[in-house]
Amino acid sequence: MSTPHTFRPRYLTPPRVVLLLALLIATTARAAGTPVSVPVYLEYPLMRQLLVSQLFNTPDGTREILNDPTGCRRIVLSNPRVGAHEENVEIIASYKAQLGVEVFGSCKILLNREGDIAYLGEPVILPGAKSVKLEPRTTWITDSEGDRIASGPLWDAAVVRLVEFFGGFVLNMGPYTDSLAAFLPEVLPNLDTAQLQATINSLAISDIQVTAPSLNIAIAFEVETPAEKPESAAPLTPEELAQAEAQWQMMDALLVGAVKRYAAATELKSLHSALLDILVDSRYRLRDALTEPADRSGDAVRNWFIESWHKLNPVVREIALQQQGQEQLLWMSTLTASDALYALNQLGSTIGLEISTEGLRRLARMINAEQVDELLRYSEEVDPQLQELLREDIDNAIPDLSSWHLNFSFFASAHAAAPWEDLEQWLPAKKRLNAYVRSIEKLLESSADKAQQQQKLDQTYRDLYGKLVLATAWQESCWRQYVVINKRIEPLRSSTGDIGLMQVNETVWRGFYDLQKLRWDINYNGAAGSEILLNYLVRYALKRGEHKHSGGTANLARASYSAYNGGPGQVSRYRSAKVAAYYKKIDTLFWDKYQQVDAGKADNVAQCLGADLAGA
Repeated sequence: MSTPHTFRPRYLTPPRVVLLLALLIATTARAAGTPVSVPVYLEYPLMRQLLVSQLFNTPDGTREILNDPTGCRRIVLSNPRVGAHEENVEIIASYKAQLGVEVFGSCKILLNREGDIAYLGEPVILPGAKSVKLEPRTTWITDSEGDRIASGPLWDAAVVRLVEFFGGFVLNMGPYTDSLAAFLPEVLPNLDTAQLQATINSLAISDIQVTAPSLNIAIAFEVETPAEKPESAAPLTPEELAQAEAQWQMMDALLVGAVKRYAAATELKSLHSALLDILVDSRYRLRDALTEPADRSGDAVRNWFIESWHKLNPVVREIALQQQGQEQLLWMSTLTASDALYALNQLGSTIGLEISTEGLRRLARMINAEQVDELLRYSEEVDPQLQELLREDIDNAIPDLSSWHLNFSFFASAHAAAPWEDLEQWLPAKKRLNAYVRSIEKLLESSADKAQQQQKLDQTYRDLYGKLVLATAWQESCWRQYVVINKRIEPLRSSTGDIGLMQVNETVWRGFYDLQKLRWDINYNGAAGSEILLNYLVRYALKRGEHKHSGGTANLARASYSAYNGGPGQVSRYRSAKVAAYYKKIDTLFWDKYQQVDAGKADNVAQCLGADLAGA
């Protein structure tokens, strides 16, 4: 019995030799620099699209590999599928075959058959190290019952043609290397012209790996360390500080724009949720980066930006698979650029990596060439798309703002009938501290009640949630929205940009909430903070089963506060043994306040306001 047709390997130039030759013949070759490897993950659905565009680009998506002039012999392929088979890439396609002979001018059909064919190819790097083909290793044919056909007229007619047909499939990585060649000069400004050209000339495929989900292709290049510049001991000038601020704002705007663009490209709610998680968590890390001293904040902000994009990549890659044709390739170019940034950043500061305005503009063009300026526009206005993401993520938990009387502004004309439009009544004066504490407690309880009704929070957790809101406001602001500074009433503001009663951070929640109202409307601030806490309780603490750990249901409050203070990634911080002492103290102080609220002693908040209401 015959066996499946197996081909002897045709050894092309080995990959590493190709890369070495490419480096040696570079016209501006210089001393070897630091090697950098950028992964490109070609998931098999994408490879299928590329295969179809090259080999099945007909109106009905079929392709004839045999059709003789007499019409007696015809083999048509359709419905190609691509996957992994051990160390090879496997292409399977359906076929319909009609084989016959011409007898006295008419066709006598000898065989009508359909089934599947399979082609196993080993990925090899072609000369020039910019493209990959699948060298034939094995092929087989099965009938409609799945039985293999290893000999006979169909085998004889099909096998060589199959090898020629699928052997012509080439993965051109040129668009990826070209994209990197255009991008690298924007982020390596300290390289001289010769160094930069050497880096670009060194771009080449260096390695290939077949895995179950994707064909992984590494694009390598070398970077020389630029001449070291003397560090300036002088403090940053006002102009330099303004430039640094504009730069991080542009980075944040681009990250937000990318999240909105990617969310709009998929209907999968799980991917919307993942994008929102990454954005909010990245905002917390930006908040922390901006607290670094001015002379070090540049590195911290750059690290924040690159790491945020790196976290986005797996989600974006999944969304990219839902795109068609060239659109998908554009998305993959963006992923390659961000992976290059991440790889360069791992080399440390000596490489001279900088994310310039032009570098950001190039990234924006990769995301959407028609909306570059919009993607880079930083605004403090409420963003309906961000609100919709948050609303969707907590099951429409954002309340109807029109019913919350959030029209108050310190600079607008007052409505005398409204109960809390007198700013002075929201200052904790000792002579009326009792009334002040009661008013704030009532406001917070109302905020929590409205939020949980909108969310339809399980009755089991409603009492805990109400106490969580009270304890969080105590921990964050000592139940204060305003303070007096230079005889002026101002919003309570922390050094990191936390604002008002619930200390809602302006950097983190820009676009989700109205920043002016967070500053000047105590009701709006309380509502926003309550909503954020509810989000962390429902989507993180409960979903991740924090109440199943030692400590029980009360863990839900502790976990929700850890996330509120440190971001979604910190939901289990309160029970971590490896947390820094600073954050451990924060969580301990909150837990103490929560226990007091739980014991009916929320009035103890007056102690941090300079009084004791215990006997009142």
